[in-house]
Amino acid sequence: MLGFTKRTDYALVALARLAEEPSRSEPTAVSARRIAERHNVPVPVLMNVLKDLVGSGLVSSTRGARGGYALARSAERISVRDVIEAMEGPVKVVACCAEDEDTGCVECNVFVGCPVTSSVRKLNDRIQEFLANVTLRDLMSDHLGAIGPVPQFIPVPTRLSKALGER
Repeated sequence: MLGFTKRTDYALVALARLAEEPSRSEPTAVSARRIAERHNVPVPVLMNVLKDLVGSGLVSSTRGARGGYALARSAERISVRDVIEAMEGPVKVVACCAEDEDTGCVECNVFVGCPVTSSVRKLNDRIQEFLANVTLRDLMSDHLGAIGPVPQFIPVPTRLSKALGER
């Protein structure tokens, strides 16, 4: 199944909560405990998620009695891809899609002469592009029409379709 991990899910929840704060020259900091209690997220897990979001530059933190967390940039400038990469590392559909963008997908070591390497590379590129174009603000909108059309994916090669059907 292709889906968000719990860490990415918690990150999106925390970011959405931070984006709800009123716009000011200095955004209001929100404590991790406040986010965790409001959304029923375990505080220790949320603290680790927020630490990674700070490290990736998506969130800023302030220490002290009035400290907490705030978005480091607007919700319109935070993509779903940014969040996934902050939590999980580079987005890749399958293991043979290398983390180095120049390399892209490479032939896997399991199947010599893989018949779907080229197709998987295109699929990986399109998914990355789509995730880069969906913002936190889009996810927070009442209608998903804001994210635009779902990209046209390439058809699954016949050999792969047959192999998947046989399983």
